[in-house]
Amino acid sequence: MKLNKMLFLISASALFLTACGEDGALENGTTQVDVTHGTFEDGSYELVEANYDENGWKAEFSIDVEDGEIVHSDYNEYNEQGTPKTEDDSYQQAMAEQTGVGPQEYVEQLNTQLVETQDAGQVDTVSGATTSSDKFQEYAAMLLNAAENGSTETIEVDN
Repeated sequence: MKLNKMLFLISASALFLTACGEDGALENGTTQVDVTHGTFEDGSYELVEANYDENGWKAEFSIDVEDGEIVHSDYNEYNEQGTPKTEDDSYQQAMAEQTGVGPQEYVEQLNTQLVETQDAGQVDTVSGATTSSDKFQEYAAMLLNAAENGSTETIEVDN
């Protein structure tokens, strides 16, 4: 399981660095998203993970751009039954008890921050949801690069 997670992190980092070019950088073993974006093309942009993770979740992420600005961000993770992580009450309770925050809080915070800042690099990590925050920031940078190029083809991450 640890090898699979390591391979996922390496793959995700490589995809992120490829998508961001010189703007994405790895520092001290963590992904630092420092991306300055130009103008966004209007449209809807989507990203999906190809596989479920070791806990049975996979991410789906979309943004909508109007008049060159992000007006909507919708990140969530879904189980094999199609239930969003934000609607899984038992997961919410277990995570909140362990880390002090659950997906109902951190998913909303991340989505809101992206719309407010218009920049993946300005989205703060949510304390207690570091891994999810890092994934959100990486995937947001990929979507923003697509929006800069007007590329509305769904991005599929082979996790």
